[in-house]
Amino acid sequence: MAKRPTLNSAPNGRSPLTPVIIADLAPGEERGDAQCPGLRVRGLSSGRKVFFYRYRGTDGALREIRLGHVGPLTLAKARDAALKLRVERDQGKDPQLEKRTQRLEAARQREEERKAAYTVTNMCEEYFREVLPNLKRGDEAKRLLRVDFMPFFGDIPAAELTKRQLQDEVIRPKMLKYPRTATQLLSRIRCAYAHAIEQGRLPEDFVSPTVGIKSAAAVRRKRALSDAELATFLKWLPNSPYSRNVRDSLRLVLLTGCRSGEIVSGMWCDIDLDRGIWTMRETKNGEPYDVMLSLQAVELLTYRKGLDKKFVFPSPRAGKHVAQKALGLAQYTARHMQEESGAKDPIAVPWTVHDLRRTVATGLAKLGCPRVVQDRILNHIDNSVSAIYDRHTYDVEARGWLQKWADHMDRLLIPKVIPITAAKAA
Repeated sequence: MAKRPTLNSAPNGRSPLTPVIIADLAPGEERGDAQCPGLRVRGLSSGRKVFFYRYRGTDGALREIRLGHVGPLTLAKARDAALKLRVERDQGKDPQLEKRTQRLEAARQREEERKAAYTVTNMCEEYFREVLPNLKRGDEAKRLLRVDFMPFFGDIPAAELTKRQLQDEVIRPKMLKYPRTATQLLSRIRCAYAHAIEQGRLPEDFVSPTVGIKSAAAVRRKRALSDAELATFLKWLPNSPYSRNVRDSLRLVLLTGCRSGEIVSGMWCDIDLDRGIWTMRETKNGEPYDVMLSLQAVELLTYRKGLDKKFVFPSPRAGKHVAQKALGLAQYTARHMQEESGAKDPIAVPWTVHDLRRTVATGLAKLGCPRVVQDRILNHIDNSVSAIYDRHTYDVEARGWLQKWADHMDRLLIPKVIPITAAKAA
């Protein structure tokens, strides 16, 4: 005679899950529920228990879906959840794959929302905060982006800005008027996007809108003022519309051959007027060097000594030095003044502030200064084999030739006296 199942037994001889059975489960132990096929409970090493539904998918693979922890999820609710999943499976659906698809879709939507929330302004502000403080010309880069880029596209999601928009609305119009500035702006936009991708704020496979936009062709300048032009400029400079800061800084560029940015950022702690030495610590090539000051340069610096305790060229903004761009702006303004004003730049052929440094190098060469001393004065790095073995500093030679150059500029200001014999012959 067959044994009759008890009230707590299932037809296959397994017992339905009960709260007592679940509570007695040891870590690592697992039990199925005879009342709801597929529903199982497992003891975790932490002491908690978890419900899950195990089933065979349409492809024959065995899969399971975690339903929740015992406690927050009751046995009755776990059975209901398992039953729903079983119905889906019987309908030809794969519950786990459906759940995975839903997760992927939810993740995609979150990503789209994140992209929409990450605007060009967000990207630029992060670039300002995380990168620019470490760059020598970070303030200028920030100004470019704030003035010429963010007002156009600040509210647009960074991921949605297109090459066509960027090129047509910003880069191309600026390239027609100010190619050098447009190139600098394009470079900074490119860097801001690269930083956003590097930090994972834009997808790794994201293509920056700057890709394919060409920079302006590099123009190699060769302009140097002739002695006649230099004499005209030196005579005009004291009564020019330039401020004292601009007049003195341009004069020092001519007296030292230094870059204008090195001059305007100079600090008194780096200058020894008694020895006539100015130590340039932050240079374009990263190599500090000592500038040998002529007597004329020492005199000019001595007159500026009381203007500020820290900076040689203090800015009206407390705690800062004059910006390098102030020199270019003043020079540009003077060149575009009206002739009748009497303050217009008298040099007929256009020139830039950096051309003064080239004028120094050219003038030294005309006086007979050896190329190796010129390189020492201009802080040019010589990577030749000879330079590697020649460890002489050429300080004395640099001082001597800079003094000759300063004296030469003084002579340009003295009117030439024509001998009477030459006058008669003319």
